[in-house]
Amino acid sequence: MSNNKIIIDCDPGHDDAMAIFLALGNSNIELLAVTTVVGNQTLDKVTHNARAIMEFVSANDIPIAAGCSRPLVRTIQTAPEVHGTTGLDGTHLPDPKLPIDQRHAVDLIIDTLKSHPPKTITLVPIGG
Repeated sequence: MSNNKIIIDCDPGHDDAMAIFLALGNSNIELLAVTTVVGNQTLDKVTHNARAIMEFVSANDIPIAAGCSRPLVRTIQTAPEVHGTTGLDGTHLPDPKLPIDQRHAVDLIIDTLKSHPPKTITLVPIGG
């Protein structure tokens, strides 16, 4: 069976953390990259969470890049009442040492798509 190659674009709170865990745990999915966007919390916080999640499960070879720090057409609306002030309140993940990819998330997505045959990667936008 061939692997389904995906890029997850997310704003890691509890829900997106589970989506990342499920993708990584599915032998039919190959997670190529994780990109972040403001949503459940600020861009800095959700990017920190993505790094902590990926490091927690030793997925250290999958690039993580930060995207947009604000919505294009409205004001930022985070969800601290759901996900807490960190975006992952209630967890006890250590501060990540995993580096962030220096490309903007859009550039990481473009570069990843261009490095594979057409129509072989699915973008999974679950953030924001």
